[in-house]
Amino acid sequence: MVSRDPQFDLWPPRILVEELDARAIAGARTRVQAMFKVRYEREPGVHQVFFDHHGWYCAEHGPACKAVREVTAYRERSATT
Repeated sequence: MVSRDPQFDLWPPRILVEELDARAIAGARTRVQAMFKVRYEREPGVHQVFFDHHGWYCAEHGPACKAVREVTAYRERSATT
């Protein structure tokens, strides 16, 4: 018989969220209000997440990217502490 219990990870991968200075990177006239770099411990590459007049989005994957969810959750946690 096959177990239907979901597998859980004893050591979940770390997710590193780093807030960047949008004005320092994109210039003083940028419309970007917030910029983040997101790295997943077990995945190669970096996600660049921005907030501007288009809303939240990942530069490579768009607004549906999981890194966008990580950044918004990170900001919510930061706002409550």
